[in-house]
Amino acid sequence: MNPESFRKRFAEIPSEMERIVAEGEIPGISCGARFGDIVETASFGVTNINHPLKVNDETFFQIGSITKTFVALAVMRLVDAGRIDLERPIKELIEDFALSDKGAEEKITMKHLLTHTSGMKGDYFKDFGYGKDALEKMVKSMSAIPQINPPGKILSYCNSGFYVAGRAIEVFTGKPFEEAINEMVSKPLELDKIRFFPEEIITERFAVGHQIEKEHISIARPWHIGRAMHPAGGIITNVKDLLKYSAFYFAESAPRRSGIISEDSFEALTTGKIDASPASKVALGWFVEEIEGAKVLQHGGGTNGQISLLIIVPDLNFSAAILTNSSEGSKATSIFTRIVIESILGLSPTTLTPANDALERAEKILGMYIGEMSDLDIFKKDGKLFIREIPRGGFPEEDSEPAPPSLPQEVSISEEGLLINHSEPYLSNAGEFMPDPSSEVAELRIGLRIYKRSLSNEIL
Repeated sequence: MNPESFRKRFAEIPSEMERIVAEGEIPGISCGARFGDIVETASFGVTNINHPLKVNDETFFQIGSITKTFVALAVMRLVDAGRIDLERPIKELIEDFALSDKGAEEKITMKHLLTHTSGMKGDYFKDFGYGKDALEKMVKSMSAIPQINPPGKILSYCNSGFYVAGRAIEVFTGKPFEEAINEMVSKPLELDKIRFFPEEIITERFAVGHQIEKEHISIARPWHIGRAMHPAGGIITNVKDLLKYSAFYFAESAPRRSGIISEDSFEALTTGKIDASPASKVALGWFVEEIEGAKVLQHGGGTNGQISLLIIVPDLNFSAAILTNSSEGSKATSIFTRIVIESILGLSPTTLTPANDALERAEKILGMYIGEMSDLDIFKKDGKLFIREIPRGGFPEEDSEPAPPSLPQEVSISEEGLLINHSEPYLSNAGEFMPDPSSEVAELRIGLRIYKRSLSNEIL
């Protein structure tokens, strides 16, 4: 790919994004791609349906869990400084770290936290106000959360692990989490549009989250996720600064990185070793997939009514990012990803096709699967297989009411026994059924989360 072909291929994106915004479920989108030093951006729609401003490439969005990659980078800088050992128990790093499962409390390491393998309840959200002690209070409150799996057993997406990692950064720098991230990541990477607090944003052009209920779109409230949850998803920025951040990971940026992070730490940060899905692995903070020999780093983000995605292909010196202000934003990120991977980069991800006896196989996996934030119902209707998500509530605040169940999506079973979403039949998106010792299906891992099969076929 050369600069001219890059610009020409990026031109395919605007018409698709305009079409999505016109459908009415996603009020605003800001997206872009970077090839070396060349940056292309495109923005559509409005920031807020009630008080609309046009979205542009300066518009601030919440990037949600993409924040976790900033946390991982900060941790590895502390590893280089000899302050943190990834294999050392967190209990030895944070003296007042306590869990209900004392065995897990003694074993969980920083590596477990950064790879979502601590086994702690991951979707734990609680507001402790805006004081500098908010994160400290959050971590102390985790002494009451359940342990879902033994440390190191299996990857299941874990927001709470990043609260602990963020608290460790506070302990070893002696500074509030936000200040530490700005000093350890934003400043050395010359990022000047990284924000955390509403008071930093209120004078800027910024996006408001939206949600869809009963085919009606409305403002998602509260706007902010709360200070205690910042390490899991608190950064607010625009597409230009996010793409500037992405360039730090380009192969051509290696000389610039030498003064910021060691080669060994950077390799650990970006090399996936633990299975996250049938096609991807987790590194430290990043999810990594190899597509036709190209290493692809990815991380998505989701807050209250805002969905985002960052894709980086280091060896091609390429990245792409999309920010949306709707709970339905994944409809845009899916199409954006397909265009980026297949049309701009010319790569062909592995896709799955339904087995000839998919419906017969489905008899063994039908039923309810119980998760932390939502349950999944897999059922047959009119000779087809479907899945629907039934939210449990608890986000963005601990006592938040559950959203309505999603519309059913048609799925199938592949020859390999994986769950395929017909609208996204990629191997990286497939669900994995996990048997118990008797070979009966006991769990489903999909979307990086573990869902335990209910024996009663009822929502618990």
